[in-house]
Amino acid sequence: MKEKLFSKQLDEGIRLTVIPSEKFKTVTISYCFHRDLDENYTYQALIPAVLQRGCEGLEDYKKIQKHLEEQYGALFDVGVQKKGERQVLTFSADVVNEAYTSDSESTVAQMFHFFNRIINKPLLENGEFKKDFVELEKENLKNRILSLQNDKMQYSMERCIQEMCKDEKYSRYVFGRLEDLESLDSKKLYDIYRDMVESSPLDIFVVGTVEPEKILKFVEKSLVMKRKKIKTIPGTLIKKVGIKEKAIEEVMDISQGKLNIGLRTNVKYSDEDYFPLVLYNSILGGGPHSKLFINVREKASLAYYIFSLIDKFKGIMLIGAGIETEKYAQTLEIIREQLLHMKEGRIHKEEYQAAMNGIINSIKSAQDQPFQLMDHYLGNSIYNLSLSLDDFIERLKKVQIDDIVRVSQNIKVDTIYFLSDSRMEGKAHARNNRT
Repeated sequence: MKEKLFSKQLDEGIRLTVIPSEKFKTVTISYCFHRDLDENYTYQALIPAVLQRGCEGLEDYKKIQKHLEEQYGALFDVGVQKKGERQVLTFSADVVNEAYTSDSESTVAQMFHFFNRIINKPLLENGEFKKDFVELEKENLKNRILSLQNDKMQYSMERCIQEMCKDEKYSRYVFGRLEDLESLDSKKLYDIYRDMVESSPLDIFVVGTVEPEKILKFVEKSLVMKRKKIKTIPGTLIKKVGIKEKAIEEVMDISQGKLNIGLRTNVKYSDEDYFPLVLYNSILGGGPHSKLFINVREKASLAYYIFSLIDKFKGIMLIGAGIETEKYAQTLEIIREQLLHMKEGRIHKEEYQAAMNGIINSIKSAQDQPFQLMDHYLGNSIYNLSLSLDDFIERLKKVQIDDIVRVSQNIKVDTIYFLSDSRMEGKAHARNNRT
């Protein structure tokens, strides 16, 4: 069933999107502030966590938690996302629908007022954020940045992106960098916060059994912001010409090598070619049915895991594999063979149908997940699209194998990154120029 959607552009750069659904007993709300992934990205990553610490009337974390418990155990969290070359600062809540409570006062309405207090009424000392809050969240953010190395798969993917996009804003880690935290200017942090509130495009998403017009009234009544001229977020660099394939090796004390390959697709989310690209990715490395899984992991027994994925906001594809260091050359050779087979159109109807079924099932599953629904419509907002998940499925069904082969011609290997347990001395970096 096609999801019903209410979308309204409010004054001062604020867009409200309501997705009414009777599937959920709770109402999920998310405020998404859009920021450029510029040199202030570490400061921006810190702001939501500092705001979550306390506000006027709820002066510390314990009081905030007590307030949420009184709202029938409402959940509240903050986060930071990277969508192409923009940072999205999020404030999200999950609150029980008022139909399941005995209170006359709407729990949903109360949550909108809570959002306003957290975002617009932070605790201040001498015109800046409370020092204790800042220091605590600096330490938390530092630990989060450092912990990236503990997840070797995620670390290797991030390093591949950093090498691949070295001169692009996309190379910046969404949670910031340690050097910025060490020299953090508290006044600058507060100034960037004020700029976020006053000039950032803001998306407000609501999912649940709700009446859109009532939600609109809640937002208009609760949200008090001093808005100025709204900034335009620069577009993300998608297409890149003159790609010269490069290989990077990093040695670390690990038990399993991590091979990552970054490819440029030259396709962005709003392009018609995005739909065949989605199928291309699924056929190549999107699951147990894929060429990489079958040929690298199952037939050759070279990988503990192998997959491919797309970043639709940046127009890149990543292949990731966990392998033994000595199997690097053989693994890379078979991966190149599968890329070549895609370009040559060696795609079986069974592969195509398995990919199509897998993607459609995944999209239908997303319709049962409030945050996945909101993430889809956040992508729509960024690219100014009006594409429902059902529309996405219908567009996908129109894609033929020839379309997938056509899109594959523009996909090029940019960076091969290998995290190994010992130096290979270049022996394994034999290249195959067929791709």
